[in-house]
Amino acid sequence: MEHSTLPTRNDLVPKLPPQIEGIEKEALVEALSQIYRKAVESRGIEFQDITGTEVGAKIQKAAEWMLGSPVRSGLLLQGTIGSGKTTLMYAMYGLYKQLASPVIFTTAYDLYAHFKHQQEKEASRYEEFLRAKYLFVEEAGAEPERCQSYGTDYTPIQNLISYRYDRKLPTIITTNLADDKILDRYGPRMMDRINEMFSILRFKGDSYRK
Repeated sequence: MEHSTLPTRNDLVPKLPPQIEGIEKEALVEALSQIYRKAVESRGIEFQDITGTEVGAKIQKAAEWMLGSPVRSGLLLQGTIGSGKTTLMYAMYGLYKQLASPVIFTTAYDLYAHFKHQQEKEASRYEEFLRAKYLFVEEAGAEPERCQSYGTDYTPIQNLISYRYDRKLPTIITTNLADDKILDRYGPRMMDRINEMFSILRFKGDSYRK
């Protein structure tokens, strides 16, 4: 049976592409910072020094997640609009996309839409999202709460998190929802699963952009 091949929670989680396994933290932080800077400047925004800022600290923490915990296969970037969390996700995605495959970026709403297509026997990428070696999901909580098909309610993002949790597949997600809103939206069982699977970076301050 499939479940007999699932990893245990003590297995190592390979979160770095093979090309940069063994990289020093300082070099990884520098690579993420440079891609972050390019992402900001590509939007026509003047980049400001992030040394000593919350964003700079979060880049350090993201690098630690990439290099560290054998248990936390997920990274949740949580905070308000404009706090830098989505740009950090883009920086991480840019680095992974250069070095690894398959790397998939999607939004929670598109995840929902593809799940609905699958239920309706239409062309869908939902299975790709489930199995991607590295998956980036933007704006969890922006998707409809339920996907109904033939009278049955489904919860696509919960299904995805559970699938990837069992297989310890690296999953990076952003959300604007605070903890209490995540609990209200997804329920206590999924909140427990999120707390076990994800390292959580909470962006509490304003954006470094002026």
